[in-house]
Amino acid sequence: GVSQKRKEVKMCLNERINEWKKYPNALGSESQAGVIVGELSAAIGEEIPDEVNAALKQLSLRGTMRDIAQAIQHNEEHEPMPDVPSFHDVVDSGAASCGISWAEALTVIAKYFDEQIPRLV
Repeated sequence: GVSQKRKEVKMCLNERINEWKKYPNALGSESQAGVIVGELSAAIGEEIPDEVNAALKQLSLRGTMRDIAQAIQHNEEHEPMPDVPSFHDVVDSGAASCGISWAEALTVIAKYFDEQIPRLV
């Protein structure tokens, strides 16, 4: 029935949260976190807290910066350009210059997941 389906959705969400927590710095993890937060919010029937929204915005910026930095790193043939800093260096130094901490944003989101997971059961 409906409650069985809801239980399956919650279990799947729990698995995706645990998978995301294993690799929070992987490429694409930023948008993945946003999708999971939205689904989690809907599953528990509560608004997304402001601090979590702010952390998601920071991670969205990280994803955009990664894309830009990666594009700059390669020539038209998609070969790495010599003497161009890695996209990690570019993104991390860009964040530091703005006083943004990726680790802090990830911690806020992971904490939100940890606090909400028990409510999924």
